[in-house]
Amino acid sequence: MGMFMENTGIITKKKPTPTLPKGRSTALQVKHRTQSEAPPPFGGGPEELVTLREPTDKEFEQVCAFINEFELDCRNLKKEQFITAFRGEELAGFGRIREHTDCFELCSLGVVTKLRRKGIGKAIVKKLIKGSSKNIYLVCIIPEFFIPFGFQVMKEYPASIQNKIKYCSLELAVPETYVAMLLHKYQFHNYLKGVKC
Repeated sequence: MGMFMENTGIITKKKPTPTLPKGRSTALQVKHRTQSEAPPPFGGGPEELVTLREPTDKEFEQVCAFINEFELDCRNLKKEQFITAFRGEELAGFGRIREHTDCFELCSLGVVTKLRRKGIGKAIVKKLIKGSSKNIYLVCIIPEFFIPFGFQVMKEYPASIQNKIKYCSLELAVPETYVAMLLHKYQFHNYLKGVKC
């Protein structure tokens, strides 16, 4: 349930090819790393071409079906909130930034089961963060997945996030404890520049 863990690896940007779907897109080449290499902050797994972009109406229906299957937050879903990841024509993963009245939230993050542990989730998170101009909160059961991006566990947070924790605890119950995390925008920019946060 909820979010997942993945191996780390290296992601380098590649130019989109003419065969990629129309619309805003970013192609990322995810390269395999050897056992002796130190794990970098994003990516991982065997070589794959992953395209990140906004979903079409039909693709958004697929995203909604996976959100229900994975038992993720399915409230107030809007197509324009999402970034989707594709491997060729196949939907590989998705995530969104939801705007509340008191904060922005990264949520509804998922990767198709057979494509996990290939850096797709990390690529989606990175794209969502880069597209936001505000601090971002999230609620999860695996804070260690988000710490490399600069997220920190918080004990105080906005009312929308308090409500999210209540919702998750009641409707998406798991043995693990849900925690709230916050990413200050400057922390992510510093992280990308190699500055330790």
